[in-house]
Amino acid sequence: MAQWEYRRIDLSDLPFRTEVADLLNDAGKDGWELVEITNNNVAYFKRPLGDHPQPRTGRRRTTSGATGG
Repeated sequence: MAQWEYRRIDLSDLPFRTEVADLLNDAGKDGWELVEITNNNVAYFKRPLGDHPQPRTGRRRTTSGATGG
């Protein structure tokens, strides 16, 4: 059975002028799949545990989620 890693980003807490589409695209390039953006502006992502791209340098990291299955 697949094991997943999860990530949560509160889009309301992003610095002013942050381009949300760029942030979502960057997450996708790092192997994250957008699962949902809730009504309260929280984005949830998942990616398989294991081999995935390394995060690019110079990018601001936000809240990371727990791992689970």
